[in-house]
Amino acid sequence: MTFWNWRRGPGPSATQGSAAIAASPELAPIELYTADSRIVGWISPNGYRVTDLLTSQDELRLWRPSPGPLDDTDLPSPGAGDPESDNGEWESLATARVILAMPPEWRASRQLRLHKRLRRAAMMAGPFSVTGNIHLQPGVEVGPHLLRSVSFLPLTDAYILHNGEPPFEHVVSVVIVNAAHVSHIVPLVTLA
Repeated sequence: MTFWNWRRGPGPSATQGSAAIAASPELAPIELYTADSRIVGWISPNGYRVTDLLTSQDELRLWRPSPGPLDDTDLPSPGAGDPESDNGEWESLATARVILAMPPEWRASRQLRLHKRLRRAAMMAGPFSVTGNIHLQPGVEVGPHLLRSVSFLPLTDAYILHNGEPPFEHVVSVVIVNAAHVSHIVPLVTLA
């Protein structure tokens, strides 16, 4: 069984041939983890943050997703293969299946930046232990109540440890965690 739904999404004319190539300059790499696979591919964020895309949609559209083993570290090339001969470059992944998402490097313009308090936290999300900085609104603290107020929680300067087989670790600048998969969250004391 594949992770994507072949029957949903835009029609073939928008996702194949020259129409798909026209969208390619806006593509950005993304790395996703489900409970049993690592998926790398490309998204077209159209100026939106990946957190907003995951929160507002039931599925994420991916250009040439490449599912693989959890401990794989290779990234696909956006130009791999002949776009004219490929069929089915765009595929969908249900956002509910996503446990972790590593979005493309993107710095928001000054007008879009939100200034929030940073708090270091640790959490268990599926088979992953994640430690990172949570950016909080004033008056909000790290705890289970935080998970009820958001669908996807971005963390910066994050450390990810896979507790299952095969064990591996990542250090990433940003990871977005699906709050539905978080079983435990605790604030950490930082010495500054």
